[in-house]
Amino acid sequence: MSEKKQRSELLVVAIYFAIVALFWTVVPAPAPLTEVGIKVLGLFFAFIVGFTMTEAPWVHLVSFVLAMFTGVFANIAAIMPSTWGGDTFLFMLLLFVVIEYLRFSGFSKFVSAYLLSRPFLVGHPYRIIGMLMLVAWILAIFVGIFAGLLLTWGFIYQICGIVGYKKHSPQACAMVFGVTLVGALSLSTIPFLHNALVIIAAFTGSTGLEVNLIHYLLYSVPENLMIIALYLLMLKVLWRIDVSAMENMTIDFIPKEDLVMTKEVKMSLAFLIALVVLVFAPNVLPAGNPVQAALKAIGNSGITMILLVIWSLIKMDDKEIFPIGDLAKNGIPWNMVWCSLAIFTFIALLGNPETGISAFVASFLGPIFVGKPAALFIILSMVITIVLTNFMANMVVAVVMFAACLPIGATLGIDPMQLGFLYTICSSMAFLLPAASPAGMLVFMNKEWMTTGEIYKYAIPTIIMMGVVAYVWNIILFMFI
Repeated sequence: MSEKKQRSELLVVAIYFAIVALFWTVVPAPAPLTEVGIKVLGLFFAFIVGFTMTEAPWVHLVSFVLAMFTGVFANIAAIMPSTWGGDTFLFMLLLFVVIEYLRFSGFSKFVSAYLLSRPFLVGHPYRIIGMLMLVAWILAIFVGIFAGLLLTWGFIYQICGIVGYKKHSPQACAMVFGVTLVGALSLSTIPFLHNALVIIAAFTGSTGLEVNLIHYLLYSVPENLMIIALYLLMLKVLWRIDVSAMENMTIDFIPKEDLVMTKEVKMSLAFLIALVVLVFAPNVLPAGNPVQAALKAIGNSGITMILLVIWSLIKMDDKEIFPIGDLAKNGIPWNMVWCSLAIFTFIALLGNPETGISAFVASFLGPIFVGKPAALFIILSMVITIVLTNFMANMVVAVVMFAACLPIGATLGIDPMQLGFLYTICSSMAFLLPAASPAGMLVFMNKEWMTTGEIYKYAIPTIIMMGVVAYVWNIILFMFI
């Protein structure tokens, strides 16, 4: 490290600890925010500043250690289930190995070449980008957001290699962020999966109203598809992304050997199908079924590990098709792992009731909304939901908005279901900060392809567009149901 870079890094260290010290010793805790909450907020702000100013992993590791002194957790063992000890974290780690296997086997190259060679896609770059977003959206909904984003990003990297787009190029950023966008959307698309499941249960608990799942799907699915279509339009009109390299491609441009489905590609396809089916099976098999119970008990990480072991035992032409040691060594990006450790920690901290953060937010929302006309009330509450969800856990934000806004909405004659749908959808528009959502976490960790500045370039206009679509479609839909 050069002397200049070392001084710069020491300055970041000083700023980081100055913010922590300021919040932990000087800043008061206005009720219902607790002293624990002030410490958590101070540590979170220090992490965001440090994360933005340096790529060094010390920010993530120090933040994780200091979390033990905020007062939320008694010891390091108490937080492990929410971070490294959790099924979600381990599943993400194993998916890095899976992605490396798909690259190693030639599957990613084959899929990329296959997509680019489809007659209805050839010569139509925005159709290709739209197809990638749809693939990511479906995977994120039915397999999980980590699988949806990480697997589809692998296809994008391969496509960029084929057409010559460099990392951080506008074209690469547009595709990488487009996948991030649909990953965030997937959290609230299906009412019995992911965040939507918990949020809708909280809505029913607070209002006593049962949500009509068909009505919810009539809101969420078209809304998601409209956002995907408008994002593609924004790429063309607002950011004016030059995709001529993809436009001028012909099938002849793609190496013929890349379109050959080799035995290795077939095996990796079988692996991927098995992974998708087994991960999704617990959601469709009847409760109490022995297979459903077993799959649910071992979790996504257990399912993935079993498949990894099985594939590592298979040989083809006297060679291992799944050299698990080499794949883990080459496929796990450790900087992303360190970053995810800190972010999972903050997700657990910010939503903890001991901090008083949720109660504090709810206490000042009421006065903001009182006395406003119905239309303005809906817009204000929607905007606040979108802002808060980029700083707090998505599900926590939705529950806070239910508590603060549903009683006011009732006095204005607004259907509580209308607000419930709106807040559930808007609470997934979260990728302005790494701790805003899993999608935000992954894209901010992916500094190899997108810088923080590049993320904001796409994120801010996209969130505004998403909010407009959610509001307009919400009004239109509830005119008829």
